[in-house]
Amino acid sequence: MNLADQIEAVARRATAEVVAASHAYASTQRRLASDLADFRSANAAPDERLRAKLQMDADIADTATPRILLPADVAEASPHRSASDE
Repeated sequence: MNLADQIEAVARRATAEVVAASHAYASTQRRLASDLADFRSANAAPDERLRAKLQMDADIADTATPRILLPADVAEASPHRSASDE
């Protein structure tokens, strides 16, 4: 086995380890996000649950957050924003 083959073998092993670590990290991150969402849902007030449901529905539909959830000064169609704010 020449030097180039050895270098390639080391690179392949390192890449495989990085990929495995990345998958483990992503899996842990998804699990923690799910646990946090479950905790927030279990301990949320009714209006917070509604807000979270509407936000999730908007994310699923891939649309902007419904304006009813935003304060008037940050809503897209706010009468409180001037043309210079945009």
